[in-house]
Amino acid sequence: MLSVAIFGSNRVDASMLDPGERIVALALFGGIDFDFASLPPPPATEVIAVAVFGGATFKVRTRQPVRVTGLSIFGGRSVEPMHRLPPQATPVSRRADDGDDLDLPLEINAYAVFGGVTVKRVDDALSAAAGGAVQ
Repeated sequence: MLSVAIFGSNRVDASMLDPGERIVALALFGGIDFDFASLPPPPATEVIAVAVFGGATFKVRTRQPVRVTGLSIFGGRSVEPMHRLPPQATPVSRRADDGDDLDLPLEINAYAVFGGVTVKRVDDALSAAAGGAVQ
């Protein structure tokens, strides 16, 4: 999937993606919002985000592992930390058939030149209650 925002904005959510699909996003004086909080990203999703005088924001679930690599020149990349459950609330084991792909990291290759790439974590309960519409 190619998403380009030049002096404008685009919104992309996980329902628009196929498993294993590569996302290439270019924000040139614009912005691109990715919502992976209402649905987890498909397995093996790789994202290449380039922000030149623009920005790209990724909304992910609280427990979604995210791996961000890339380069920033007069720009920035930020990832909100994953909040861990207290030891007494940690589940003893996870079943393989939970239907959750949260163990697979979302790979984001982020390149920011006078722009920014941000990963925001959204509470799973808040996302479900809003029907996927997360602010």
